Amino acid sequence: MSIKVYLLDGGDLLMDQSLITWNHGMGSTKRIPVFSVFIDHPDGKVLFDTGFDLEQARKDLPFEEPEQSSEQTIPVQLGKIGVKPGDIDILVNSHLHFDHCGANHLFSQAENIVHKQELREAFSPETFERLGYNRGLFDFPDRDYHLIEGDYEVLPGIQLIFTPGHTVGHYSLLVELDSGPVLYTADAAWCRENLEHDHLMGLHHDPLAMLCSFQRLKQLIAVRKPTLLYPHDLEDYHHYKKAPDYYV
Repeated sequence: MSIKVYLLDGGDLLMDQSLITWNHGMGSTKRIPVFSVFIDHPDGKVLFDTGFDLEQARKDLPFEEPEQSSEQTIPVQLGKIGVKPGDIDILVNSHLHFDHCGANHLFSQAENIVHKQELREAFSPETFERLGYNRGLFDFPDRDYHLIEGDYEVLPGIQLIFTPGHTVGHYSLLVELDSGPVLYTADAAWCRENLEHDHLMGLHHDPLAMLCSFQRLKQLIAVRKPTLLYPHDLEDYHHYKKAPDYYV
């Protein structure tokens, strides 16, 4: 059985351009997609991020004008490929910002992997990060997190690449498919413009660490030549395969 990668459409948010490209385009706005990645692996079912919770986003970040139809919820998206939340064996969070862990509560049965520094920061964020984190999205009495550091192999062919900067404990995702590698930058780089022009995002924990992560991703891209997926690039997103279609 081959590894398959599915993108689960989770709706979209409104962002000022200067948050997408730091100090560029202030005052103009753009809608950005939000999605999760499901990996059907011979040794288990893996979910990477869970998008945003519409009610929480509307309450805490109404200025981002969150839009998410009933079809764009995680259970419905998984249902398109015949999977239920209870079928997920491993849940990985690239980081714990609200738009990447909004449906974590649905996966209490799964092994939940996150960087150890990310969890600590999420519980006690810097003042400039507080809008990004919401404790109610990841602090559950029945949740026993699997805390990791550095690069990490989830299952054979599924590699987490440590790419801090946007947050202190951020991970990107590299999956080895029959057709070649797929690299999902997650929020290490929101869109193609970030990497191609070294335009940092305006939301970050450490801009220098982010720039170092840009360089690491560029080196990986140059050597491995992966299919490249960005988390919040609307133009590229139109051309991505979305569930029930998949990469293999």
